[in-house]
Amino acid sequence: MPGLFQQDAPKLPSGALTLSAGQCFVPPAGWYWFGGGLYANLQRYDSIGQVWRFCGDDGRPVRLVYFDGLTTRVANTTGCVVGAVVTTAGSGYTSAPTVTISAGSASLTAIVGSNISTATTILAGGSGYLYPPILWIEQPPSQGGQAGGVTTISGSGGSISTATITDQGAGYVYPPNVVVLNDPRDTAGSGAQVAVALANAQTVPQLLVTNHGNPITSGTVPTISFSGGGGSGAVATAVMDWSVVSTTVTTAGAGYGNSAAVTASGAGGYVTTTPAYLGGFNSTGLSRWRQAVIDVTTGAAGGLTTPGIIDGGRYQGIPSPVIMGAGLISTAAVLSLTMGGANTTVFLLPAQL
Repeated sequence: MPGLFQQDAPKLPSGALTLSAGQCFVPPAGWYWFGGGLYANLQRYDSIGQVWRFCGDDGRPVRLVYFDGLTTRVANTTGCVVGAVVTTAGSGYTSAPTVTISAGSASLTAIVGSNISTATTILAGGSGYLYPPILWIEQPPSQGGQAGGVTTISGSGGSISTATITDQGAGYVYPPNVVVLNDPRDTAGSGAQVAVALANAQTVPQLLVTNHGNPITSGTVPTISFSGGGGSGAVATAVMDWSVVSTTVTTAGAGYGNSAAVTASGAGGYVTTTPAYLGGFNSTGLSRWRQAVIDVTTGAAGGLTTPGIIDGGRYQGIPSPVIMGAGLISTAAVLSLTMGGANTTVFLLPAQL
């Protein structure tokens, strides 16, 4: 339940609220002018997955938001574990194994059972569709991941020609119903029917982070292990919400210019591992990626001196530092990036409507 993740919200005075890395806050019910800064996000509780999902991008302008006092919150998850990629689903699991993470004290739940097959059956193609209709696949009956898919239509007849699964979901115990919904611009199409089947029983299709825990400052992605559940072989990789919190010049380099403007950033730092099943990352609304912006000064010899962080960015893993500067660079500089969580200031101003 949402109340497991934060204390009862106190009455909120108007103005600024600073959230340190890992903190979250549920405002009292009402309309607010909200500004999240660089590192805080609006989150909405997903009662099917039983996880908190982002429902607003960070760093955007002030907007009017309604908080219901229970299932909508502001969270600063930087430095914390926010997701996991199941790279090997294992076999023989008759119940959910215990999931242990090596650092950060996040809570992760293994979803055991079936997901849906990537193969679909078009029972009826329908006719007259002007735009590809939308597939809505029924949610699993309890905690799990909802499957998803897309369609294409044929030319002259306007019938469904393909139905493609993009997320196999997790936690299904019976084949879910599939509803074909018209694009709201389409008042002509009708009659399409699609069916899906279960697959991959007794495996671990997905992991859900039900509590992001505390920020990790070691700069090492924590490891995930499984025990119990009657099966074996499941493997997963943690997904972080890291920011660059400090930088160190390990090699000053030369030729970057005398007191010249040099910028640096972190390249990569996003998850590249392949999930065992489509949608195994369960990434929708769990993680954001944004490059850091680091301002660096140079000395008389054109070497880097003091870096300053303008925006620490958002990273799922550990990025590689990249230095961008003008001039005739004779010796390449090297920066070291320290990853962790960043404090952020949000603005919550009660709105009188």
